[in-house]
Amino acid sequence: MTDIPRSPARFFGDYVPAELAGLGSDFPERSSPGAVVFEVGSDTWSLRLQGGKVVVESGVAPDTLLRLSLAPEDFEPIVVAGAERLSKSGGPERQLVAARALSIDVERARMLRDSGGTVLLQLTRGASTHRLVISIGGSSPKPDAPDCEIECAVDDLFAIQSGAANPLQLLLDGKIRIKGRAELALALGAALG
Repeated sequence: MTDIPRSPARFFGDYVPAELAGLGSDFPERSSPGAVVFEVGSDTWSLRLQGGKVVVESGVAPDTLLRLSLAPEDFEPIVVAGAERLSKSGGPERQLVAARALSIDVERARMLRDSGGTVLLQLTRGASTHRLVISIGGSSPKPDAPDCEIECAVDDLFAIQSGAANPLQLLLDGKIRIKGRAELALALGAALG
């Protein structure tokens, strides 16, 4: 298992492209229909596939499909911990949400762009709450006035990502709570399948 960098710059600049390069045969000559943007504090990285290779650029790409924003103090408990956990539990395609987002087809990209809006994930672990803001379809982040709020435990999110848990069952069990425009949560789930 590769050591997972604690620095956002190394994580998005080196680690994510290296991990996705390991999936090279899954992306031969493929180009993504838009960028996935990661924003940690004031630092921003746009990732995309071009000809089967991952390209990382600073800043927000004009054709952003998804923009994931979080505070620097939430980077390690959400992103690094998730990468560590998922690297132990499944195949490479389960390790990084970026792989799924970058490899979506044009129809799913259109669905994301048409959905537009902000989803706030409030993730709990013990007494701590971490926030991840997901802006869909190039929408500007609205962390204080999201269109949809999803609350769940960090471990439940990781279980969904790894395929170990069904989000609908967690919702029915009361382990996931959704407020606001639930269709945004559904659009994310459908697009990232």
